[in-house]
Amino acid sequence: MKTQTAICLTLAGLMFFSSCSGQVDEKKKRQEEIQLKADAINANPVAITTEKADEMINLYKEYIKDYPQDTMSEFYLFQMFNIYSATKNCDSALYCLDKIIKDYPNGKKVGAAYFFKGVVLKDVCHNSEKSIEAFKEYIARYPDNPHAKDAEKMIQLDTMKNPVDILQQSTPNNQE
Repeated sequence: MKTQTAICLTLAGLMFFSSCSGQVDEKKKRQEEIQLKADAINANPVAITTEKADEMINLYKEYIKDYPQDTMSEFYLFQMFNIYSATKNCDSALYCLDKIIKDYPNGKKVGAAYFFKGVVLKDVCHNSEKSIEAFKEYIARYPDNPHAKDAEKMIQLDTMKNPVDILQQSTPNNQE
């Protein structure tokens, strides 16, 4: 009886490890598929079509749905933001950035998500007021980051009546 139990446990263990290995293989296969399609688009970004963009977004969404805790999911959300931003889809771009901030608060892309939220609000959504708020939040969270200066300049651009003034202010010795 002990031998039969040992055999059953061994078989169960082998099946478990085999299924885990299959999941890892499937995840890796999907990452490779995504990378190949992304490389093809990146090789000729001018030739991107709505269909290709939609296909990439669907690949990213499915991966994120199936592997929400995987570090690649955060990266794929950021890639989705890039596509939505490039296609001027304000709400979807902001959704991706907010999801990175909410779901991956300690992730590698969270700081960039805060910064680009201001950029999207300004350039894609055309909402300077909310853009300024987003850049202020970025500066408050990341005051020592070199991009905090960029965020300050973006706020200045949104609040100045004459954007050329910002160039004159940042040039030393404005003497003619």
